[in-house]
Amino acid sequence: MFWTARGGVAGWSSICGTIPPAQAVIGMVAEPDDAMELVNELMGWFRQHPFPEYQPGEMQVPSVVSDSSLCHVQVTNWAHETGFESGSSERGERCAGASADVARYTAKILNDYADGVFEITHEPDEVVGECMACHSELTRGKENCTTCHKPPIEPTDIHDDFY
Repeated sequence: MFWTARGGVAGWSSICGTIPPAQAVIGMVAEPDDAMELVNELMGWFRQHPFPEYQPGEMQVPSVVSDSSLCHVQVTNWAHETGFESGSSERGERCAGASADVARYTAKILNDYADGVFEITHEPDEVVGECMACHSELTRGKENCTTCHKPPIEPTDIHDDFY
C-alpha cells in the first residue's frame, strides 16, 4: 500500500517515505485532534533524530541529523556529511534504518497515547516563528527554513516578483 511512498513519494524526493505509513497508522487509532498532536510530535522528532539509529544490515553507516522531513534535504545532508553518494548502497542502508527508526518511534508514541502518558517533547525551532512572521500570509509550515535558506534572509526586490 505504501510502496509509492519510497523515494520521497514516487521518487519526487518530497516528504520522506517513512512518514506517510506512520501517519496513516496514527490516524487509524487516534482521535483526529489527538492524531494531529501525535503526528506533530513525530515530525518534530523526525527532524532532530540522527538517522539511521537502527542498522539493519551488516553494513554500518554513519548517522546524521538532517533537520528536515524532506527526502532530498535529508539525503543531501547525509551525503555531504558522510561522503557517500545518494545512489549508493550505503544510502539504501541509511533509509532502511530510518524506516525502522520511524516505526519504533511511532509505536512508542502510540503506546504512550494508549497509556495516557503521551507528552509533546519536540517543538519547531524558534527560527520558524521568525520566518513565518513574514511568510505566514502566503504559506504555512513548521520546517526549519534555515536548513536550506541560509541567513541572513531579508526581504529583497525578488519578493516583489512573487507577491
